[in-house]
Amino acid sequence: MKMMLPKTPSGWAMWLYFLVVGLTLIPAVGGMLPGFLAPLFALVYAVAALFGM
Repeated sequence: MKMMLPKTPSGWAMWLYFLVVGLTLIPAVGGMLPGFLAPLFALVYAVAALFGM
């Protein structure tokens, strides 16, 4: 199976959202990430998906 990178803004936002949420589960890494990143990527995904991007 070949993994491909997202081609749309909503795809990138969803990919980055799950990356940030997954990294926050690691205490050493999660403490370094700002708390606004996951909600920001979720909002970008919702807006981009709404406009069909």
